[in-house]
Amino acid sequence: MDKEVFYKKQRKFGQKLKQLHHWNAVLFVILAVTGFVLLSTDFRQWFPQGRIWVKDIHIWIGFVSILPLVVYTPKMVKHLQTLRKRKNNQRNLYVVLFILVMLMVSGIALTYHREIGPEMSSAALFIHDVFTYLGVPYLLYHSITRSQWFKEMEKRRLQKDQEKRYVIEDNNPMMDRRTLLRKGTGGAIAIGMTPFIYQWLKPHLGLATLNNSSELPLTKAFSPLPQPLPDSKPPIGGGREGEFRYYTVTKMPQVTEANFSFQVDGLVNHPKEWNWEQFLQLKREVQVSDFHCVTGWSVYKVTWEGIKLKDILSKANVHPKAKYVKFYSQDGVYTDSLTLEQAMMDEVMVALLIDGKLIENRNGGPVRLIVPEMYAYKSVKWLNRIELIAEPHTGYWEKRGYKKNAWVKI
Repeated sequence: MDKEVFYKKQRKFGQKLKQLHHWNAVLFVILAVTGFVLLSTDFRQWFPQGRIWVKDIHIWIGFVSILPLVVYTPKMVKHLQTLRKRKNNQRNLYVVLFILVMLMVSGIALTYHREIGPEMSSAALFIHDVFTYLGVPYLLYHSITRSQWFKEMEKRRLQKDQEKRYVIEDNNPMMDRRTLLRKGTGGAIAIGMTPFIYQWLKPHLGLATLNNSSELPLTKAFSPLPQPLPDSKPPIGGGREGEFRYYTVTKMPQVTEANFSFQVDGLVNHPKEWNWEQFLQLKREVQVSDFHCVTGWSVYKVTWEGIKLKDILSKANVHPKAKYVKFYSQDGVYTDSLTLEQAMMDEVMVALLIDGKLIENRNGGPVRLIVPEMYAYKSVKWLNRIELIAEPHTGYWEKRGYKKNAWVKI
């Protein structure tokens, strides 16, 4: 084949690939933006329903973005292999593809986390995190600097330089406008990502600090403190494995001994209410269980100490008309429920201590519900009221799209 005809076909083919590449880059930018929105605690707090929509958009765009990747990848690789001089482009392509494939595979695993189980979903979440925080900045840089908009901007800058004769005589300046533009773009992305990367790395590198009241232990707010049972300290479970991720849908309530109360009412024959000192007199037990979040992460072998929910309900003498148990958070917003049968399960606990220490405020302390066999949105934080009711109740996140079926294993 004539070389001129060959290269003409290659150029025409390259233009088609550029169009595919452009739309794939657009889809990736949408994925990146929606992904970081989902990480935002403020967005979760102020726009809870919006978070569900953003999550659905993120998932569907993820599936759609697989299509152009499948279509253009083999052709792109073949095209670059034909043009032997573009070895740098080949290496860059392989890096980009590797990052995208890892993000997509782990993302699909997280989408179907209920089917693959908590162990695999935890591994998928870790992989997704690594390639989000370390790979996404590179992909953003790649998408921006390879975009037609960026190339046009470079072209205009070069023309201005030539017009103003800002070219050094040896035509090899230390840093021309093009280089400065690319490095500036990379620097801006790096600076913008630094806070996210730091927050992600803190628990993994032991960098967690106690700089705000939500992270401080509640020891100064309560007196007396619960004395851990022998199985709690040292924890019978050996200490939890993994790290909690702390979410809240409102401003975190500041619970103190002065404003603490715990009550059981509704369809009961003997309504109950305890202050802090009275609550500490209730018989506590110790259990070891795993803690699973619906977003994919888990903490294993957590030693909880508290009162079995069935024991609290027995003290109130549940009325025969009661069919459901509704739980209230002291934040004044969050609620959820269990059937009476679920509430009577042996491991459902109103917990005060974790691994022998009073539960932190950011983790729902001083008192939170623990339902090990269900995802954590059922384990209400800052629990201060239990109401027995006759009709089903739809919880906070269930109103916004979460499944009422919260069993970890189905």
